[in-house]
Amino acid sequence: MNIKRDNKMKKFFIGTLLLLVLVYIFSAMYSLHQIHKGIYYSDKKLIKEYVEWDELRSNFKNHSNNLLLKKTQEEESFKKLGDLGILFKGFAIKFIERLIDIYLNPEGLSLLLEKSEKKDKIPEPSLITLLGSFIVINFNGLSSFYITHENEGEEFLIFFNRQGLKWKITQVEFPESLFDDLK
Repeated sequence: MNIKRDNKMKKFFIGTLLLLVLVYIFSAMYSLHQIHKGIYYSDKKLIKEYVEWDELRSNFKNHSNNLLLKKTQEEESFKKLGDLGILFKGFAIKFIERLIDIYLNPEGLSLLLEKSEKKDKIPEPSLITLLGSFIVINFNGLSSFYITHENEGEEFLIFFNRQGLKWKITQVEFPESLFDDLK
């Protein structure tokens, strides 16, 4: 009798553990799918719900400022400017931060997406895109994952952090070569 009961308990615990793992993975897939739906249908409310805007803006500013500083330190033309180069860097940083504040919100993102020429290339959200999200998710911890979005040969990393069963975008890292195009 005890052997049967022990086997039932083992099956119960294994089944419960498996169910928890599936719920965990599915919650990440579902959140990514909701972001996809928000972008496809230009649903500001849905986008707002799955993006941690303050943290995203802060991380975006830090990342862009670090890239700008790195690029300007490598450029000989900025080194020759001396103190004037530092002033230009300061203006550029403030300008970038202002653009981030203006456009990195649900309304600004919707506006940029509406004007985008690539909006027609986004697949319509469906069960297939929901299940397919499993392929693009890369877990880098128990409470975070990232996806790699490719645009014109450039890779952008989009990071999600877990808040309960919901996952929200908290950081976007763009390639260093992005500033090469701005010269």
